[in-house]
Amino acid sequence: MAGREFVPPSHYDPAIVALEEAVKLSKAPGTAPELADAVQKVRDLVRIREEFTSFTTTKGSEGCQAIYEATTKHDWEKPFEEGKTTWLLRPFMMSGHLEGQFLKSIVSIQKAKRILDIGMFSGYSALSMAEALPADGEVITIDQDEYLKTFVEDLLVKSPHGKKVKIVLGKALDLIEKMSKNKEVFDIIFLDADKSEYIEYFKYAFGQNMLSPGGCVLIDNAYMLGDGYLPNARRDCSRILAETIAADPTLHCVLVPIRDGIFLIRRITDVEGAVA
Repeated sequence: MAGREFVPPSHYDPAIVALEEAVKLSKAPGTAPELADAVQKVRDLVRIREEFTSFTTTKGSEGCQAIYEATTKHDWEKPFEEGKTTWLLRPFMMSGHLEGQFLKSIVSIQKAKRILDIGMFSGYSALSMAEALPADGEVITIDQDEYLKTFVEDLLVKSPHGKKVKIVLGKALDLIEKMSKNKEVFDIIFLDADKSEYIEYFKYAFGQNMLSPGGCVLIDNAYMLGDGYLPNARRDCSRILAETIAADPTLHCVLVPIRDGIFLIRRITDVEGAVA
């Protein structure tokens, strides 16, 4: 294993960044061989674990693979420079294989029929979840750029499940407010958009009862590149959201350490069992 090129499992993880720096330092002249070997062993163990995780996780569908390939090959700088996308998008922003299969599993376990996907990007998460829905199920996926709508629609037609995905364009908060006023409810709400607005999305889900009875909210980027937990990190929106969730006794939350972390949140009354 030693000497093989290592691809970090996630650009998000500060521990991996620190490990890569340690590997570089261990190659400096005068470094004790035992220390260099120990650092390399840790690096190899991380790589092997990631390879094992990928190997044992059910492979994505042809539709999801098509989205993955199209997203990784696409020149995202050009549409941003031309003002066609609000953000400079990057392939690593895509949910990807492991997270996609996790989302699909949750949809299946919940027996969901209606899902709100806030933050579409290239449609990987939307299609992953749609694949677990019944034939009459629906994923409402939100984004604000017409460019992305066209990009994703061209990919969704390649999957038999693509017809379950409905793309809605506009500002997320405006659309959610409108949905709330129309009394729309969802079995699963997945947040993967503007992190500064997470707390507002969260309030609509639980405070305005957009989440159906027995439903769950999934929130991506719970770690936020370490800002959620590093002692000297800025107290940004991710930590404020975490503190809000932790302080609410009506909620049950588990933070799943997939990529940049995923909050899985439900009403505690849907989790706590009865006693005789």
